[in-house]
Amino acid sequence: MKLIIIIQVIHLMHISSLDLNLMTVFDALMVNRNVTKAGKDIGRSQPAVSHALARLRALLGDQLFVKTSDGMVPTPRALRLHRQVRQALSNIETAINDEEAFEPASAKRTFIIAMVEHAAFVLMPRLINRLSVDAPGIDLNVVAVTEVPGVEQIDSGQCEMAIALQSPNLPGHISSQLVYREKFVCVMRADHPVLQTPFTLNDYLAYPHSAVRTSGNAVSLVDLALADLGLERRVAVGISHVLLTNLLLPGSDLIASLPQRNAAYFASERGLAVRELPFEVPEFETHMAWHQRYEDDPSHSWMRGLISQVAALV
Repeated sequence: MKLIIIIQVIHLMHISSLDLNLMTVFDALMVNRNVTKAGKDIGRSQPAVSHALARLRALLGDQLFVKTSDGMVPTPRALRLHRQVRQALSNIETAINDEEAFEPASAKRTFIIAMVEHAAFVLMPRLINRLSVDAPGIDLNVVAVTEVPGVEQIDSGQCEMAIALQSPNLPGHISSQLVYREKFVCVMRADHPVLQTPFTLNDYLAYPHSAVRTSGNAVSLVDLALADLGLERRVAVGISHVLLTNLLLPGSDLIASLPQRNAAYFASERGLAVRELPFEVPEFETHMAWHQRYEDDPSHSWMRGLISQVAALV
């Protein structure tokens, strides 16, 4: 099966012009979307990467990448090609390293991991501490992902795993496991007038709220729970960053409903008060997802295990 996939990729270009290094450059460009960063990632100079890209364009008869203000955007042909190229390179790397045991203490490798903001806040400090002791040669490149587990980023090779909320309909080639559960609590300034009362649901609804909106049409578990009660809060400030929300509360009457670990940290740092929500909101689950091509990869398996260990301590 591996050989068939590799042959399919090879036949996409003139066999006499094939250079596996071009595929490595192409993969790095797809991941980094920047010539200089791609070169740094694979140990090539910027001119060398540009030259390789020019050769690829000539071989494939396609621009592959278009420069925009947001970086290099891949063409539809590049997106289709990358899925097979990423699989082929992964298979070749696995075949070459099959007999080599993975030794974290001496390994040198970069993991590209997509995380939602809250997962990065919860996991990264402890994960970095463990890596500095157990695997000092392991580097992390953490990229952003929305509330679903980054299936497109996993498929395209932009990340090797994603840590986010679970999707109800994962494709069959994506594996996943639970990382941690979290509940919501209320956060407000320490001298907020609502703290003068027993803090009922009516009190909760009487004040303006700051709510985290990961996208323009996103609806949080808090709003869904209120809707089930036939109620709605006034969201005076909608913002896409959980951590920034904590900075908006001092000096205002805003109330925020935030993940408990986030709230507990900033309560002491920013002089905020934390209260239980005056109505039931289900916990949310954060999952780790990865492509099945990494299922048996020793280094990938080790990293998944390390993340699970770290999550068990939070």
